[in-house]
Amino acid sequence: MNKNPHSIMKKFAPLLSLLPLTNALPPPQRIPDILERIKQQQQQEGIQLTQGGASKDSAIISDDDVETLYFHQRLDHFSQEDEGKLVTFQQRYFYTSRYVQSGTDSNNNGGVNEKVLAFLCVGGEGPSMDPSVLVDSVHCTGDMIGLADKLFNEHNYDVHLFALEHRYYGESFPPQKGVGYLRGEGEEDEFQVDYTNLSSRQAVKDIVGFVKSPVALKHLNPSHDSETENTIPWITFGGSYPGMLSAWSHLLHPEAIFAAVSSSAPVQAQLDFSQYNDHVGSDLEDEFVGGSKECHAIVKEGHEQVVELLEGHSLESDGDGDSSEDGVDQVATLFNVCDGAESLRASRRNQEIFVGDGLIMVPAQGNDPSCTGEICNIKGLCDTIVKERKSNPNKSSMEILAHISKLQSNTCKNVSWKSYLDYFSTPLQQNANDRSWMYQTCSEFGFYQTCNEDSHCPYAKGYHDVSRDLEFCQTAFGIEPDIVKKNIDSTLSYYGGWSLTPNTGEHMGPNNHSSMLENGDDTLHGQERIIFVTGDVDPWTELSFTKGNKDHPSISVHGASHHFWTHKVKDSDSDCVVTARQTIYDTVSDWVGVSTHLLPSAGGEILVRTTE
Repeated sequence: MNKNPHSIMKKFAPLLSLLPLTNALPPPQRIPDILERIKQQQQQEGIQLTQGGASKDSAIISDDDVETLYFHQRLDHFSQEDEGKLVTFQQRYFYTSRYVQSGTDSNNNGGVNEKVLAFLCVGGEGPSMDPSVLVDSVHCTGDMIGLADKLFNEHNYDVHLFALEHRYYGESFPPQKGVGYLRGEGEEDEFQVDYTNLSSRQAVKDIVGFVKSPVALKHLNPSHDSETENTIPWITFGGSYPGMLSAWSHLLHPEAIFAAVSSSAPVQAQLDFSQYNDHVGSDLEDEFVGGSKECHAIVKEGHEQVVELLEGHSLESDGDGDSSEDGVDQVATLFNVCDGAESLRASRRNQEIFVGDGLIMVPAQGNDPSCTGEICNIKGLCDTIVKERKSNPNKSSMEILAHISKLQSNTCKNVSWKSYLDYFSTPLQQNANDRSWMYQTCSEFGFYQTCNEDSHCPYAKGYHDVSRDLEFCQTAFGIEPDIVKKNIDSTLSYYGGWSLTPNTGEHMGPNNHSSMLENGDDTLHGQERIIFVTGDVDPWTELSFTKGNKDHPSISVHGASHHFWTHKVKDSDSDCVVTARQTIYDTVSDWVGVSTHLLPSAGGEILVRTTE
């Protein structure tokens, strides 16, 4: 086990991710918000960040029993290198023996406890992990840590907790062209990044390589030697993209991973993910979470009114259309657009990023019923929208949205597509995590949340088609549109998408990796002992696995957003979330031989709803 010598960045690291501070798939990219965060980052230069890349409140979180460690991971699992010539990188992981009894057997009589499990919280995209991942975070607290606590205290199990950071994120960046680790010491902020070995396929192999490594086995059995075979079951946990990896690591490698909990995992890769914003529209109408038809109608109509004004003019080639200019000026002033109407007139793309992803932020994916801000959830947002209409009947829907927009942010809205492309086309320390995820969308997944003319998107229909995202892939990473489409098809074939039936033949993957899956037809055994959990408020449910059976049950959690049950356990959690966690506990407990009272039905599909 090696402590990484590059644990402290010499200059500065990201204070704010360009995407929200959760280890979850990014929400719709409202580019004005992202550009504002970039501006905030640039104003914070010179502030250092301690090891781990993500800040924590030490007064609230106690992680004294969590070790931050590194081990040598193989860089390319698909290469034919001889063992003595393998290229490796230092991958970061976290470990705690909090739920392990020292020197006792299952009856506390001394000796070795034979009831031992290893739980692995799978890392993914988003901000860097830190030791709090094994204490209290959005990653694996409500499911993995909660279950470990129960097994330890109620059933005398020893449960070793691990968290493995994803390659090319946080401190687990491979060496880059003469500058060492991207997260390491260095005078320059800019780097040339080689993404050749960044893929989910490599990440799945990382998981398998880690659980089989002498480093991991040494934690489970300090007296372990290289000749001893590990017999302790490993169970993976993850939400969102890590949920995908959790499921796939077991699906492809059941010999290494005993079982998997996969939360809010969109296993069905898709280029044009128009269903995302369709689902947002449905959430705005969902009375259970505080939405209403009136709220949805105002949001939809407000976008239509803005589009009418935008389309009343031509772009810079326009001659002297004064009335149309007045309309664009009105929109720019009303919504506080940076550089005014000229920015909206500059290009069609600028208009698209202004209205195509929403004039306001709708917290569908991250809806938290217990948050305390005025408009921090769907109920607060819709209550404010409807109240504004009732108190000001003559105010247009467009004006109501402008009011909401200013409540959400009092800064001007930067709508420069060029600035966005320029920033993400340049590898920097402060955009490293975000570029890695964006690269993976281009090289593997798509997931582009469009707002097409023929959709039920509540925003400006026709102002976000997939051509914008394909342009980003080509500009930022040099990946041509037809290659993006082929990459997504390859991902679907490799893992099997909803079918959970991977292609076990020779296969071309991202970056021309050719691989043969190790287990042949035996990979079908990987379909056993995976539990899929989704929230019906979460738009990512549209691409998640929801048709369970007795081998791989599925849970649908009524009123829940994106893997909400993996978050910190709160007294305010709904009955549905509490029941979902208990179902996870009972299902996994049954798989490891602990009898419980609540198990999946014969069909394997569980709908967790309130009794009210």
